[in-house]
Amino acid sequence: MISTTLMPLPTSPDALGDLVLDLLQKQQQKESELAEHTRHIARQEALIAQKDQHIAVRDETIARLESTLAKLQRWRFGRRSEKLSPDQINLWEEALETEIAAVEIELEAVLTESATVTEPEGIAPKSVTRPPRRHPGRMKLPDTLPRIDVHHDPLTCTCGQCGGRLETVGEEISEKLDYLPGRFQVIRHIRPKLACRPCGTIESPALPAQVIDKGLPTGRTVAHVMTAKYVDHLPLYRQETQYLRAGVPISRATLCSWMGRGEYWISVIAEACKMALLEGTILHADETPLPVLNPGSGKTDKAYLWVYRSQADAPHPIVVFDYAPDRKGIHPQNFLGDWKGILQTDDYGGYDALYRKEHVTEAGCWAHVRRHFYDVEQRGPSPVAQKALVWIAKLYEIEADIKESPPDQKAEARQHRAGPLLESFRDWLTTTQMQVAPKSGIAKALNYALKRWKALTLYLEEGQLSIDNNPVERALRGVAIGRKNFLFVGNDAGGERAASFYSIIETCKLNGVEPFAYLCDVLEKLPTWPNKRLHELLPWNWKKTAVA
Repeated sequence: MISTTLMPLPTSPDALGDLVLDLLQKQQQKESELAEHTRHIARQEALIAQKDQHIAVRDETIARLESTLAKLQRWRFGRRSEKLSPDQINLWEEALETEIAAVEIELEAVLTESATVTEPEGIAPKSVTRPPRRHPGRMKLPDTLPRIDVHHDPLTCTCGQCGGRLETVGEEISEKLDYLPGRFQVIRHIRPKLACRPCGTIESPALPAQVIDKGLPTGRTVAHVMTAKYVDHLPLYRQETQYLRAGVPISRATLCSWMGRGEYWISVIAEACKMALLEGTILHADETPLPVLNPGSGKTDKAYLWVYRSQADAPHPIVVFDYAPDRKGIHPQNFLGDWKGILQTDDYGGYDALYRKEHVTEAGCWAHVRRHFYDVEQRGPSPVAQKALVWIAKLYEIEADIKESPPDQKAEARQHRAGPLLESFRDWLTTTQMQVAPKSGIAKALNYALKRWKALTLYLEEGQLSIDNNPVERALRGVAIGRKNFLFVGNDAGGERAASFYSIIETCKLNGVEPFAYLCDVLEKLPTWPNKRLHELLPWNWKKTAVA
């Protein structure tokens, strides 16, 4: 039992002072221990909170992946909509063309047969009118194709009419285009097993680096799959059928895996192309829709491929695609970053935030001005639209005349020849604008030109600037054709892969590089290629190396 008897206090002042100091020291020690204990508890609570946050993120990720997996399983194994999309009608049109050709052949055969029927005596034979052929003449087969000669010996050497001996006086040659399936081969990497008898160690030389480590395909095979889809616009299910006919059963899932693995190496080159592109001071920009599958709904969402191109007369033209889930103006801002220069675009408002920055100058597109007046003219005869189109045609005639001139001479010729023409054109636009109905189509065309006049006339001062944004629009043709064939991409990751592939393929085309040959060589080199020499594999540099 603890005693509650109070201890007598010392009567000496010195002893009393020592007691107070001892008590204060003990109190400070207790407070220090209490503070350390509090800090320890705070650290433990912080660790617990961090673990709780980590667990929450993990649970959220698991739930999201499970939800995505369930959607994909419902889309893969569940009931699908039987509705046909507008793009699928194109397949019907292809079948219709095939049927028309078959009917024409059958009709021609029937008419030929009826023309050989012998009419009874006394009745004049009926004249048979053959339908005109849709493809007059026969295409000359390329001389580069190998020729296999098949000789047809005569059944008899005597004339069937008189029995005389037949002699050779010439040859009649008919060429037929034959097709052999694509050829596959197997590369056998044979490595000796080396054993050390004293210690029992067994080892083998290492395999050379591959584009897909421990994978089945070579770099050339992966390049063929990529080229077939993004250059020849063949969906993977069609390639799967082709390979099966060639005796190589490769599943679509395997082809998807190859595409995904190869995307890493392609993205490395695409990122290097982007860095080279942003070194220029004049860029073109545009965007195009790209449907993205929404699993479980039977529908697709509308994403976008934003495309950026170097100036038309650049020594090595570059095209870079950037995938985005929507059309918001933040995406070109993120892509360009702190880039400074002239950006040539259409009238889409998503670029306005860039133009409000001091380091980005807007350049207009005369093709879009012309398109507005052309649309008005197509809806009905319009003297105002016709006159505007004639005026714009004169601007393009000047561009055709100076197409091969250097930039400084282009700027001088534009200011001398197109400058006065544009001043008169602007006066006419301003006067005409006050004479038409404010909300009519022609008023919108006039307003479009006048509102962007400063941007439209910037090309007078910059000889390297194009009169329109057509150079970048031409780079979108491959995307449009591919969209009609494979209709959509599977998800956002697929859209990013498509952007990387299109960047490389379209840049190869602009630099006169055959995409398949380029991909074959680059995919073989990239696994062991040093990063500091990556610029040597860019399409324009690769072309110089290949030629040399």
